[in-house]
Amino acid sequence: MRATRAIIHLDNLRHNIRSIAGRLRSAGGAPVPFIVAVKADGYGHGAGRVASVAREEGAEGVGVATVEEGAHLRDVGFPGRILLYSIALAEEAAAIVELGLEPFVADRHYVRALAEAAEGSAAPRALPVHLKIDTGMGRIGCRPEEAAELAAEISGERWLNLAGVCTHFPAADSDDQSFTYQQLERFQQAVETIRSRGVDPGCLHAANSGACLEVDDASLDSARPGISVYGYYPSHDQRRAVELKPVMELESRVVFVKSVDEGETVSYGRTWTASRRTRIATIPAGYADGYNRLLSNRAEVLLFTGEVAGASESAMNRSESRTARRVPVVGRICMDQFMIDCGPDSNVRVGDRVVLFGPDPRGPDAEELADLVGTIPYEVVSQINHRVPRVYHSGR
Repeated sequence: MRATRAIIHLDNLRHNIRSIAGRLRSAGGAPVPFIVAVKADGYGHGAGRVASVAREEGAEGVGVATVEEGAHLRDVGFPGRILLYSIALAEEAAAIVELGLEPFVADRHYVRALAEAAEGSAAPRALPVHLKIDTGMGRIGCRPEEAAELAAEISGERWLNLAGVCTHFPAADSDDQSFTYQQLERFQQAVETIRSRGVDPGCLHAANSGACLEVDDASLDSARPGISVYGYYPSHDQRRAVELKPVMELESRVVFVKSVDEGETVSYGRTWTASRRTRIATIPAGYADGYNRLLSNRAEVLLFTGEVAGASESAMNRSESRTARRVPVVGRICMDQFMIDCGPDSNVRVGDRVVLFGPDPRGPDAEELADLVGTIPYEVVSQINHRVPRVYHSGR
C-alpha cells in the first residue's frame, strides 16, 4: 500500500454520532431521529462505510448532494433511506425514482418531472419528496409564501408523497442565534399555512451541525448533522459543549533524508532558505492528494522518529508515544511531495511515520490547517482525494 493514506477511525465516528444524538431532543424531551450527511464521499471519509456505521448507530437515513452519490451507495449495498439535498436536473428524475432517493423540491417544474418519472417507472410507486423552503439561506427553496400552494400541488400528485418539509440555517454556528430563531419562526409559519390547506407536511427538519450543537429548539422532527459527525465544529464561534473526535488521520512516511547547509534553499521558487545546517526529509504527498499548497512554509506535521523497520504495529505505537514531535513544512508543497525540516540533530530515517493531520492532540488537526489557509475543516477533509487509499480502523 502507498505510504500516504487516510486512516478512518470508526470508533471516533461512532462516538461523534452518539454524542450528537444525545443532544437531540423534541419539545417534549423525546429523542429526535437524525439523518447523517454523507455527501462528497462522506466528506472524504468514504460514503459507504460512513453510511453503514450511521445506520448501525440509529440514523434513519443519510443525505447526498448528487444522484451519482446516491447511485454509489446503492451499488455498495446501502439499503436505507437516501435524501437528495441538492436540486438535480429534470433529466435525472428517472434515475432518482429507480434508485429510491428522496429529493428536495422547490418548484413546479421539478415536481412535475419527478411525478412523470415515478408514473413512468417499471414499477410505479409514490416517490417521497421533501419541500425545501428558503427562510434565509438564499440558496435553494421556495419562498415561505409559496410553500402552501406548492405543498398542495405535491399532495395532489398521485405518484408523489410529501414526506417532509425542511429549511437550512446559514448562521446556526454563530455566537448570535437571533437570525436562526427568525428563520425558525418563518418556517413554522409556513408550515402552518400548509396545514391550513389540509395538507400534512410530514417530517419537519432543519438542524445542521451548528443547530444540532447549539439551538435546542431547532431539532423539530429530525436533524441533519454533517461536519460534526466527522469530528469538527462548524466554526470557532460555537461553544465546545460536546467532545468531538476527528475521524480522519492523514499519514505518510519519510522516503528520503538529506542534509542541507546554511544558505541552501528547498523546493520551487526557493521560498525557504536554511538558517543553519539541518536535516530535510521528503514526504510523498502533495497538493494532488489534497494537501493544500497554501500550507507551504506554514504547516507543521507530527514526526515519529526511532521506529524499527518491520516492527509490529503495537511496538511502533509504543515507540511513537515516546518520540513524536512537531516539525515545520519547508519550501513549496509540490504536486506529489513536500519537505520538512527535522533539525540539525534529528535521527530521522527513511520509513519514519508522519501525521499531516488527525485526532492526535499532539499534532495538527484539520481545523488547524484550515485556519492556516483561511478556510474551514469541511474543505480540508473533503479535498483528500481518491489517490489516497482509505484504511478503516474499528477501534474495537
